[in-house]
Amino acid sequence: MTLWRVILLGAVLLVVVNIQQVQAARSPNDYVVISYHDIVDASVTPEMDIYSQTITRSRLIEHFNLIDAGGYQPVSLQQIIDAKAGGLPLPDKAVLLTFDDGYRSFYDIVFPLLQLYNFPAVQAVVGSWLDVPAGGQVPYGSITLPRERFLSWAQVKTLDASPLVEIASHSYGLHYGVVGNPMGNEQAAAVTSIWNAYSGYESEAEYLERVRQDMAQTQRRFQEQTGRSPRIIVWPYGAYSEATLNIAAEYGMDYTFSLLSAPNQLNDSMRTMNRYLIDQETSLQTIDEILSNRVWEPEELRIVHVDLDYVYDPDPIQQEQNLDRLIERISRYGVNTVYLQAYADPDGDGVADALYFPNRHLPVRADLFNRVAWQLKKRANVKVYAWMPVLSFDLGTGYQYVTDVRTGAESPDNYRRLSPYVQENRRIIREIYQDLGRLTKFDGLLFHDDAFFTDFEDANPDAIAAYEDASLPSDINAIRNDDGLMTTWARFKTAYLTDFTYELEQAANYYRQADNKVFTTSRNLYAVTVMEPRSQRWFAQDIQSFAAGYDFVAVMAMPYMEEAENPDEWLRALAQRSLAQVSAEQLVFELQTQNWHTQTPIPSEEIAQWVRILREEGIKNIGYYPDDFLQNHPDVNVMRPVFSIGRRFRATP
Repeated sequence: MTLWRVILLGAVLLVVVNIQQVQAARSPNDYVVISYHDIVDASVTPEMDIYSQTITRSRLIEHFNLIDAGGYQPVSLQQIIDAKAGGLPLPDKAVLLTFDDGYRSFYDIVFPLLQLYNFPAVQAVVGSWLDVPAGGQVPYGSITLPRERFLSWAQVKTLDASPLVEIASHSYGLHYGVVGNPMGNEQAAAVTSIWNAYSGYESEAEYLERVRQDMAQTQRRFQEQTGRSPRIIVWPYGAYSEATLNIAAEYGMDYTFSLLSAPNQLNDSMRTMNRYLIDQETSLQTIDEILSNRVWEPEELRIVHVDLDYVYDPDPIQQEQNLDRLIERISRYGVNTVYLQAYADPDGDGVADALYFPNRHLPVRADLFNRVAWQLKKRANVKVYAWMPVLSFDLGTGYQYVTDVRTGAESPDNYRRLSPYVQENRRIIREIYQDLGRLTKFDGLLFHDDAFFTDFEDANPDAIAAYEDASLPSDINAIRNDDGLMTTWARFKTAYLTDFTYELEQAANYYRQADNKVFTTSRNLYAVTVMEPRSQRWFAQDIQSFAAGYDFVAVMAMPYMEEAENPDEWLRALAQRSLAQVSAEQLVFELQTQNWHTQTPIPSEEIAQWVRILREEGIKNIGYYPDDFLQNHPDVNVMRPVFSIGRRFRATP
C-alpha cells in the first residue's frame, strides 16, 4: 500500500469510527448506486475549469478509501443482474460506481484508480461529443469545451475491453436543453416536445421519432466503434419517461439510472435504478450515510394550493408580475410542496371549462401551467403536483354526464361530471392527462374532489350495464331499498372511481419527465366521510380505500365549509378519527382560507391556530386552499412561524 493511501485511509477510518454508532444495517439484497462526473487533478492542472459536479482526484481517493475501509463492496451491473436471476448473491454493502459524460479524466485518472482498488464502474458517454473531430469544440450547455476534454472512441474501446468498465450510452445527441414553452423555458431535450414560435409544439409523432432516431444512432455508432451495442442508457440530466424507456428498450438499452437519491432492493425493477449524485462538497460523513443507508428522509409536507386563475391575466406584463410575486412568496415561505391548478375555473364552480396547457379536447385559456410549474420547481425548489379534475370537464353538449336516478338528468347541486362508465368519456379524459404529461413538467398528481357518486348516481344506460356486470340489479331503486345491496353498490363505485384514477395516473406518467423526485399521487377526500361513516355511500369515498390506493389522502379539513359549530374541536375530532384509520405519513389535511358561505377571508391568526391544533394532534402534512398571493392572504408573517418547515430534511437515526 502506498504512503498516500495509508495516510488518507487513516483519516477516513477516523470518520468511520466517529459515526459507526448510528450506522444502519444494510440488507443482503440491497445496493447503492452513486454518480460522479468529471475529475480534475489540481496539482497537475490547476488552471482547469471546474464545473458542476466536478471533484478533485484527492477527493475521489478519499471516497475510494472510505469505500474500502468501510467494508463496502463495489460491484458491476452484471453482478446485480446475476444475483437478481438467482445466481451468486450480492456481497454485503454492495455499491455500483457510475461516471457520466465521458470525460477524458476517466481514462487518465479514474481508470488507473479502478485498477489499483479493483473497483468496477460504469462510464456513460455522449456519442455526438465523441464524434467531434480532434481540435474541435464540444457543445456543453451554453458554452463549448475543447474536444480533448472528452474521451476518444479509441479510449472508449480500450476501456470497454477491461473487465472493470462497462460503457453506457448517455444518448447520442440529447444532452442539451430545448425551448419547452412559449415563455422560452429551457428543458431537457429527451423529455420535452420542442416549442417553435412559428410552428408551435412538436407533435407527438415528431417527438417520438426524434428520440427513436437518437437511440438508433447510438446503437449504430457503438456497433461501429466498439463492436457491440450498449445495454445501459443514462438519460441526460436524469430526465426520462416511460415513453423514452420503451424506445430505448427497442434498441437493447434495458437499464437506466435515475437521480432519485435512494437505495435499491434486488427485487426492484432494474428498468430504472436509484442513484445518488456526488460532488466536491459531498462530505465523507454524507458519503458514509449514503453507503450505509442512513439516508435523509423528507420531513412533513407543507402545502400551498395555488390557483392559476390568480396568476392568469390577459395582459402578459401583469401576468409575469403575478408570477414573480408568486415565486417570491413561495421561495421565502419555507414550504416544500405546491398543489398547482392545471385547469381554468374563473367562475369557481369546480368544473374545467378550459385548461392551462395544450390538449386535444378543451380550449386553452393560456399555456401557463408548464411555465409556472417549472419556475416553482427551479426557483422556489418545491415539489409541484398537477391539481386536476377526474370527471369535471365541460365538453359541452353531446356528451354523457353523470345523472341522478330521480330525474334522469344531471344534478344541479353537484359538479357537472363526465360519466366514467362511457368509454368515449374515458378515452377523452385519458388523452387530456396524457397531454398534461407530455407538454408540462410536474412531480405528482392531486385528484380533485369531483371524483364521487352520490347515493342516487350514476344512472345512465352504460352505468346500469356496469352494475349488471358486477351482479347488481339494473334497478337502482331496488338497490337503494336493500341495505346490503347499497353497501355493495357503494363499494363497487368507490373501487370503480379509484381504478379509473389509476388509468389517468398511467396516462399522465407515460410522457412525464421523471427526474430526482418520486412521482406521488394524492386524492381529495370529503371530511364528512370520516366524521359520519355512513356518508361513505353518499359519496363513494372511503378513507382506508384511499390510503390503499394513493400515496396521500388529502382530507378536506374545512370546518366552515362543513358548518362546524366549534371549528377547533371539529378539527381535533377529524384528526383523531383520521389517524385512527390511516397513518400520519399518508394523511394530508387541507385547511380553508376563505369562508365560502360569507364570501370573506378567514383571519390569518385563526388559520395559524388551526395549524397548531393539527400539529398537536399528530397531523404531519398540512396544506391550505387557496393561497391569495396577490393580497398576501394568509399573511406570511403570521403563518410562517407555525407553517414553515424551515429546513427541508432530517437524518434518519
